Amino acid sequence: MIVQKFILNSMYTDAEIMLNECEEHGYFRGECCPVCEKKGKFLMNEREMSSLSRIIAGALRHFPDKLGLNMDGHGWVEISSLIDAIGTSRSGFNWLRLHHIKALVDTDPRGRYQIDGGMIRAKYGHSIDVELDDLPESDHDEFFYPVTEEESDIVIEGGIHPVDRKWVHLSNSLTKAIEAGKVRTELPMVLKVDGKHARKDGVKIYQASDDVSITDAIDSKYISKVDEEKIQQLIDENH
Repeated sequence: MIVQKFILNSMYTDAEIMLNECEEHGYFRGECCPVCEKKGKFLMNEREMSSLSRIIAGALRHFPDKLGLNMDGHGWVEISSLIDAIGTSRSGFNWLRLHHIKALVDTDPRGRYQIDGGMIRAKYGHSIDVELDDLPESDHDEFFYPVTEEESDIVIEGGIHPVDRKWVHLSNSLTKAIEAGKVRTELPMVLKVDGKHARKDGVKIYQASDDVSITDAIDSKYISKVDEEKIQQLIDENH
């Protein structure tokens, strides 16, 4: 039995990115399989991937009721119900099948979703109440949180608390925190969270993806500023 594995083709070009399936090496995004360099079976074009990703993100993070989905307390819904709901409520997706969902999830570069048997859920980004304490605990010694200059003193004094989402989202690396912060401001400030100290004190921080960890809140005693010169240096290196 061939075990399918995730392959994310890093050799993207300016051409439209396709979602394909290699019979031997599994799902990948790009024109050719990055392992055997053969063209795969076409599954979705870039427009379809983008549209489907937005629908799934909304359904699993924000409004399952709008699609008539029955979500449990940990955010899980039946994949078959999700497929039926999308096919019924969104025109142009009557072709959607289980393998399309699996391919999208397996190749998602941000690792936003989790599939277990016939169930699927988002692992972070929720605005609805879900319990995610069944995710593995993160073992990082440091986490990072981007803020604007106006927010920095408030957060350092009062701690980090959820704003528009139900969980606090921390970046597992300084580079990813800078990327997240640049969505809001050209030169973000970044706060460092002492994960080792927090974990020792019993704070539960869960690993949602390779780049993101989540927690209920972070007390101010675990927070410090990252040197601005270090942030600028990383921005210059990745420009």
